[in-house]
Amino acid sequence: MNEDANTQGADLETLSSNSPDAEIRLLRSRTPPAILTDWAAIVFAMVLPTIVTLVYFLWLKDAESSLQQSAMGIGKVIQFGFPFVWVWLWYRGTFRKTAQPVSGGQIGFAIGFGLAVVAVMFLLFFFAIEPAGLADGLTELVKEKVGGLGIDAVWKYVALGVFYSLCHAFLEEYYWRWFVFDYLKKVTSTLTANIVSSLGFMAHHVIVLGYFFGWTSPLAYALSLCIAVGGMVWAWQYDRTDRLVAPWISHMIVDAGIFTLGYFLIRDLLI
Repeated sequence: MNEDANTQGADLETLSSNSPDAEIRLLRSRTPPAILTDWAAIVFAMVLPTIVTLVYFLWLKDAESSLQQSAMGIGKVIQFGFPFVWVWLWYRGTFRKTAQPVSGGQIGFAIGFGLAVVAVMFLLFFFAIEPAGLADGLTELVKEKVGGLGIDAVWKYVALGVFYSLCHAFLEEYYWRWFVFDYLKKVTSTLTANIVSSLGFMAHHVIVLGYFFGWTSPLAYALSLCIAVGGMVWAWQYDRTDRLVAPWISHMIVDAGIFTLGYFLIRDLLI
């Protein structure tokens, strides 16, 4: 690590109160090369998930199942490992916060928001997508993608759903809210950080939805914007307490709903 980074880290670690205002003043007073490094990390973190999704979800869609799984695994390790490594190398000791308690009302809102999203999702599918004749094509594409990942049994699908709902949802919240949103908030306003990080969160979902619904389908982009709105709500929840509990619960419910709906689409594929 260069001398400027070492000096910066030493200055930051001398904060006796670790107050957010003091951290922001120090971070915004960094030298231009250091500021560029900050932004480089932010841009890299926002673009990486889209690249990972392009590789394993789109470019390798016709490859062997083992290659798809390997690409996805390697990409996810790099993605979710980057924030931890970056903060440890450059800002260890400066992300410590006095987190606020999570109230019952916040947990209730998280559960309610998650259930509302799932309800809208099911209503949209059964009362709009299916009547419009889009369900058959969607089902075939989902079966193709699930089969390409080697998911051919109910227990495998359930295991994948549990992993995504519990673990992957938490990792995404840690990545997008704890790192990208929090990092942006230190160099921009909270509102800007919320919007920008939520658009970044949306970006890799555009690839998934474009693949399933068609690249020219307005529905794919409308649903992508809905995902950005969801990201904004989760960032707002996180910002209130500096804890991932509430957005994680909400995200977990939404992912569980997605996998439940997915089961209805591909249940005849599973043994």
